[in-house]
Amino acid sequence: MDHAGSAGTLNARGKLLDEAIAVLRTLWNDEASSFSGEFFSFKDAYSFPKPARKGGIPILMGGGGEQVTLKLVAKYGDANNVGGGVENVKRKEEVLLEHCATVGRDPSEIERTVGIGTVFIRDDRAEAERLFHAAFDRNRIAEHWKDQPVGTPEDVAEKLAPLVQLGYRHLIAGMPATYDEESMSRLVNEVKPLLERG
Repeated sequence: MDHAGSAGTLNARGKLLDEAIAVLRTLWNDEASSFSGEFFSFKDAYSFPKPARKGGIPILMGGGGEQVTLKLVAKYGDANNVGGGVENVKRKEEVLLEHCATVGRDPSEIERTVGIGTVFIRDDRAEAERLFHAAFDRNRIAEHWKDQPVGTPEDVAEKLAPLVQLGYRHLIAGMPATYDEESMSRLVNEVKPLLERG
């Protein structure tokens, strides 16, 4: 396989990623593959063993770049991951839907995943907040993240509900050291049922 071109600029790196994903899809799906692009070219290449999944290995793309990343998600992605709060996710969802329409992609084919931040759950809101701040101090994170899903199970469900309503059902939580097992358990056993009930 020849690798040509320069990937020095952000625009060029976006084009390189676009071609790289096209190359992978070609190698995963065709018996003998040929490809000619700006960065990659090959003729009659074989890739074995083929992935067991038809269509190849699922591609999850993380990031919300509106002109490059979300275009690539619309074109190739099996899943995307964004974050930054409800308003940011709403904006990225609108842009993704526009890109899907442009490339003729059914947006329901793309699994939506979202980074929800750092979760601390207790029956007492003040105790959940105390644990949250203690974890950031212990991990030497000077600026504590704002607007995090911290509080009672009901508080956390209320905070996450708008993301679920947008179609983001795969929620990825941050759990800083020392890994609060109670919050992990309560997120699954108490918050998840609240979100499923709506």
